[in-house]
Amino acid sequence: MKINQLEQIELEFEILIQKDRRNWLRVAKLLDQIESTQLYKLRSRSFTEYVKGLADKNRINISTLWRARSGAKLYLEILGMQQLSELDESVVKTTPEQLETFSKVRTIAPTKIVEEVKTKMLEGENMRHELKELWHIYRPLKGGKTERGRKKEGSYVIEDKKDKTQFVVPYNLKNSIENEHVEDNSIDRYWEDLKKMEKYQLSSENLARANILNALRSDQWLARTLNVDFCSKHEHLIAFNLAAFTSIDILSLCKAKKEDTLRPVVIGAHILTEINDLNKERQKIIKEFGFCDYFYLAIPLNNEYIIKVEEFIKKYPSIGIICVGDTVGEDTKHICKIYKLAEPNVISSQNEYIIMQKCMERLLGWA
Repeated sequence: MKINQLEQIELEFEILIQKDRRNWLRVAKLLDQIESTQLYKLRSRSFTEYVKGLADKNRINISTLWRARSGAKLYLEILGMQQLSELDESVVKTTPEQLETFSKVRTIAPTKIVEEVKTKMLEGENMRHELKELWHIYRPLKGGKTERGRKKEGSYVIEDKKDKTQFVVPYNLKNSIENEHVEDNSIDRYWEDLKKMEKYQLSSENLARANILNALRSDQWLARTLNVDFCSKHEHLIAFNLAAFTSIDILSLCKAKKEDTLRPVVIGAHILTEINDLNKERQKIIKEFGFCDYFYLAIPLNNEYIIKVEEFIKKYPSIGIICVGDTVGEDTKHICKIYKLAEPNVISSQNEYIIMQKCMERLLGWA
């Protein structure tokens, strides 16, 4: 009797793979049924060995099956359900790939962002690109640590303390009563973020860098810079390497209007989260500025930072100032405010050639 039951499940599985591979939740349900009833023992010594054989038989990658299974379990957890049988395949609108990236993003990104992403994902919005961007921005904060707090062997670890980033805590602890995060979000979210900071030993300055990067994913600051309602096209390039001597924290290529036929406008931003480093980085900032049509210093929304940066740019009036606080908008990006608009800068023909060459190499994946 059991062998007939297993054969029937395997037949349905084969049909799913051939005719309806997108129905990943049904695949997960079938795997769960085989494991929970221990039907796999009729074919293999372990469930893992059985799944490998099932993948080989149907000529699919075994990771596809494990991703479907783990995605279904995460989906259950998100909805607060216990059994896969409670889920209706026709209602589930996300994908295992999105759920997999979400499971990583939620371990380190600010809770307000995580909850907004989760809501949109459950509603069926395609969050694949959004999740990848968030993971790219916040992943370095983990410093190579796993969820148990250990570092993965061979993983990338940031050694430069200045290159880390900051969380949703006040830039100055004595101002905590006025902290917008506490006003706009629940205390539960606040403590969730504090736990992440403690777990990964993050400083407020460190997480501020990630939050500023997250804010600059928006195209609104680009549109304001170019004095248009919205940019026809834009592409953000994070940690853009110009050469061995310098890099730009975020470089954006913009096409303000569809009818524009000239090269893209180059808008760069240098992120500054430790105000005492301003004079130390003077030469680096000036070099970056020379490669951009418009250039900004992106800083925390804090009066001390603003005053010192204003003093710094008196010699370079074309440089603009962008401020980023704790508040997250409806689009999962931190809200940025242009304190001073950048003015057009004339790029030398040599620098123009270098920037276009490096952009091409980056977009082709050669750099």
